[in-house]
Amino acid sequence: MGLGPWAYAGNNLPNLGDPSQAKLPQSKEAEIGKKFMQLIRSSGKVIDDPIDNAYLEGIGDKLTKAADTQGYHFHFFWVNDGSINAFAGPGGYIGVNAGLIMATSNESELASVMAHEIAHVTQGHLARKIENAKKVRLASLAGMLAAVAIGTQSGEAAGGALAATMAGGQQSMLNFSRVNEREADRVGMETLFNSNFTPSAMPQFFSRLQEQERYYGSFPELLSSHPLTDDRVADAENRIAQYPKRHATSSQEYYLIRERLRVQTAKYPKEAVNYYKKSLQNHEYQNKLSMEYGYGLALIRNRQYTKANQVLEQIAKQQPEQLTLQLAYADSFAEMHQFTKANDILAKLHNDHPDNYAVSCQYAATLLKAKQAKRAVSILQRHQLKYPDDPTPYGLLSRALGQAGQQALAYQTRAQYYVENGSPRLAIDQLKIALQQPHLDPYNKARIQARLDELKTNLKNA
Repeated sequence: MGLGPWAYAGNNLPNLGDPSQAKLPQSKEAEIGKKFMQLIRSSGKVIDDPIDNAYLEGIGDKLTKAADTQGYHFHFFWVNDGSINAFAGPGGYIGVNAGLIMATSNESELASVMAHEIAHVTQGHLARKIENAKKVRLASLAGMLAAVAIGTQSGEAAGGALAATMAGGQQSMLNFSRVNEREADRVGMETLFNSNFTPSAMPQFFSRLQEQERYYGSFPELLSSHPLTDDRVADAENRIAQYPKRHATSSQEYYLIRERLRVQTAKYPKEAVNYYKKSLQNHEYQNKLSMEYGYGLALIRNRQYTKANQVLEQIAKQQPEQLTLQLAYADSFAEMHQFTKANDILAKLHNDHPDNYAVSCQYAATLLKAKQAKRAVSILQRHQLKYPDDPTPYGLLSRALGQAGQQALAYQTRAQYYVENGSPRLAIDQLKIALQQPHLDPYNKARIQARLDELKTNLKNA
């Protein structure tokens, strides 16, 4: 079951006015949000790719700086799903399906959906729904919201939590009021304008989805919980008259990330290769460079490494300052096990951009493949906390520490990786192994035991 474009992990209570009227404390909403995100991750549907994530966080940061965020700290993440969808969870967690960016024709359309979701959070729409679900335990509520958001009833994200919540009469959490939707449109459009995107992108995207709905008939199962009525589209179009005309140019990164996600979510690598071959031969593209980039990535996924290296070398030389292209070129060398060449590129990128998260993660991963664990550890320990809820650096660091012979610390780091991925039982197992490591001093032993006890208590309470 999908939630549809601008889907929200919880819907259909009446609008209660100003966001300050939401009674749920932000600290409590943040607690539910943390659990919500861990359960989303436990589904295996989150795309934990530093390059993709850095781009999405960049768009999200631009939007939230232009919005009245009401004290929320936002987190943006990609979902491995081809449907046209996005959702907001408690505490400012915003999920965007890979299919959404592929359905957009420009960066402002993508930003318009994200601005709409941000508005749902800042206006307290979900907070009020959670406050009205007082009879539901918070862990069950987080589980239900996560299950609905990703459209699944399997795995730890759904399980008994979803069934118990539904049995408790909380079906109203799955719907969303039209008043709330219009308010999110209005506030989102203002945010879009204030962040220098094109505000007309929102009704334009609305209209295109409506056309697809009418043309394909069954297509809008995605729109079922958030119908794009003529009144809502007209209301959005009328608001455009309030803003000066503006046409924001899409960044090159938008086109690159759109093709990167297309390749990453393709079911069959060979079909992706053929898609890019045909598109390039027939000149069927908006942006040639991004299609060549997608072709190179598809070749890597199809294990045609030499050809991929040739394609990516050509476009990397065209734009030597474009990090995403340089990282792909380095990756093609790494896949051919030419680690010296890969690390020469990555070392220069890291030297020029020492604080770039994507560069640091890829450099560390390639160093690990080249059995240079100590260098990888030093890079990761510096960047580990840039995105504290992202499991990627914890996973890389645990591998690096293991290779470097720091086994106790490797198991502890792996435990944190599992915590962030919503797998507390696996985290507990890692800490138990950490306690069994030789030469463990009393201080670290006590610290590991305290963390182990904390996770056991949390699991029991959940």
